[in-house]
Amino acid sequence: MPGTWSISTTIRNPERNVPFLKALSKFEGQVFDERVQRNFFKELIKLKAYKPTGISKYFKDKYEEPEEFTYEEVEEIFSQVHYSNEQYDDDQEEIYAMRGRTAVGNLNKMGLVIARKSMGSVAISNLGKEVMSGNADLSNVFLRYCLKWQLPNLAEKGYKGFNIIPFIATLHVIHKINREWKRLGKKPVGISKVEFALFLITLIDYRNINKKVKEIIKFRLVCQALDKNERHKYVDMCFVETAIEVFNLSPSNEKVITKKVNNLFDYADSAIRYYRQTKMLIYRGNGRYVDLAPTRIVEIRSILQNFDGGAIEFDGIEDYLDYVADINQPVLPWENVEDLQSVYENLLDQANNLQKEIESQFRGQELHHFVLIQQELNSITEYNVEISRLREVIRTLQNDLSILKERSLQNIDSYIEKLMELANRRRSVSGQDPLNLEWYVAMSLMALDDAKEIAPNYAVGDDNIPLFTAPGGTADIECYYNAFNMICEVTLLKGRDQWYNEGQPVMRHLRDFEEKVLDRSNENYCLFIAPNIHRDTLNTFWMSVKLGYEGQIQKIIPLTIEQYVKVLEVVKVLNYQGKRVNHVEIKQLFDLIFESHKQAGNVSTVWLENIDVLIQQWGNSLSA
Repeated sequence: MPGTWSISTTIRNPERNVPFLKALSKFEGQVFDERVQRNFFKELIKLKAYKPTGISKYFKDKYEEPEEFTYEEVEEIFSQVHYSNEQYDDDQEEIYAMRGRTAVGNLNKMGLVIARKSMGSVAISNLGKEVMSGNADLSNVFLRYCLKWQLPNLAEKGYKGFNIIPFIATLHVIHKINREWKRLGKKPVGISKVEFALFLITLIDYRNINKKVKEIIKFRLVCQALDKNERHKYVDMCFVETAIEVFNLSPSNEKVITKKVNNLFDYADSAIRYYRQTKMLIYRGNGRYVDLAPTRIVEIRSILQNFDGGAIEFDGIEDYLDYVADINQPVLPWENVEDLQSVYENLLDQANNLQKEIESQFRGQELHHFVLIQQELNSITEYNVEISRLREVIRTLQNDLSILKERSLQNIDSYIEKLMELANRRRSVSGQDPLNLEWYVAMSLMALDDAKEIAPNYAVGDDNIPLFTAPGGTADIECYYNAFNMICEVTLLKGRDQWYNEGQPVMRHLRDFEEKVLDRSNENYCLFIAPNIHRDTLNTFWMSVKLGYEGQIQKIIPLTIEQYVKVLEVVKVLNYQGKRVNHVEIKQLFDLIFESHKQAGNVSTVWLENIDVLIQQWGNSLSA
């Protein structure tokens, strides 16, 4: 019997549910038996949604290509990979089936599909189809899922002794810890990731919430009383003791204990990632703590008042699966005029306080100003419209505050370090890395100069930290300056799939942006940033720069991450020397790079090779 709960470590990055869902859709209508389980696992590899370890360099490089693998290539990949599993006597076909069952587990949990041998044919639920269409509000999907997923349930075995809806119990624990911490005269900070791994993942009965809160407070007070070295030893000891108790391990089996301790961290990391998608939780303390979102506090209180965190009883498995797959269930307790009025008033206060903070800290430098007065609203529809508007206002003001703070360049060294880590990463790119690239580039653009607005298109939480990458059909980041406008497109793709995914879309995004901006007197640019510029991508942009896209020349500036970092370093060094680079000087660099295509003649690679020299010349000219 397990002593912990875990959302998913197979699909740790929530956005990866979509490609897994699309792979499974190819088997809709077929019984999810061992044959289909094996074929589903192979389909994940064929679609490049899953990369096995131990494959040859040839196939690692093929993962960088846009085309799917052929079935023959999939079989060759499997001939190189050996999965071991004592339960199946290393029977590879049985192990493939097991991996197919594991890979589909989270899709079943979320109500996106029914894919169980015992329940007949594979079926994509209406919710699953909505998610695949790209039209679903993913935050709402994750919120409803997290409010419903419980243990025990009729679709998962082995949870005797559990009685919990983990997400709701998590909200209760954080709320109670904050209240108790404040009672002790300390500033509430939510719950640390370490505390989450030690105490929340092992909370299996909602009736023990108060007990867990006391344990966390005791643990925290002990940690604060120790010096750094002693604190590390104490935390390590707590994890070892927890692993031994929870997983019923022998104290002498150090290898298994270490593995189970790592599992606790993995389970916590996965849960936090999924829970943040609900927008009910935020990061604090540079990501070390997880706390309740201030702009959702009315909704959170409503959840706490209406749900105690205990599991719900169902008549049968079909009833439970229908409930999980219903996007309208559970009924959100704040969807009434009285509670929506409280949500609206809370958001109005949050927006006003944020605007006052900007005015106080950066008087005369405000980028936006909103007239924020309470309106007379009467219906659910009216409240929902104004609530949506206020959330956009708050996002804009949060973004403005970030821009104004970043101009001090206080975090520029951190962004340079993170960007170079992404540029030089040797291991496979994780699902979170593309989102991190958008985040670090957006924040560094805010620091770069005196922009009027830097507007990333990724979805963010209340902490202004991204949840999802920018949706398809839009630029990653939109930038507005007094002298010009710009979009910024970023990718970690290196092979031909870079061209496939970015070539035409980047040019189309720039053209759409050019038509969207109101000030037609300003020139428009596209800054494209990648670990390297693939030759096919380069030659696609070259045609747009030389001959135009849809009848107009486009100013596309292709930089490697390393070259972009060189620009940041120039800005940093000049700032130390008392010279602050402005957006007009950034435009001069872009013009130098764009105009140099004329000196390259008809050879696109010469244009690209000149960029390093141009960045150096530009930096020298500013420091002269």
